[in-house]
Amino acid sequence: MHSNQIRTDLDRFQTMVKKLGSDVGQASVLWEDEKYAELSAAIRVIADMSKNLIVAGDRCCASVDKFAQISEEQY
Repeated sequence: MHSNQIRTDLDRFQTMVKKLGSDVGQASVLWEDEKYAELSAAIRVIADMSKNLIVAGDRCCASVDKFAQISEEQY
């Protein structure tokens, strides 16, 4: 098992989080109230947590690839 599927899922997740942030940013023109400020703050928290998830996912992929490499070695 290699990390290709995990990487694909991470890329898709990252794309969706970026889209969410972008869409909320575009809506800021329309929303100039306290609720928008709350939503914007929540999106920033999600973005920060997403960064941590993506870093952990990258480490996981590296570990999976290393394990696959070791398991394919001949002794």
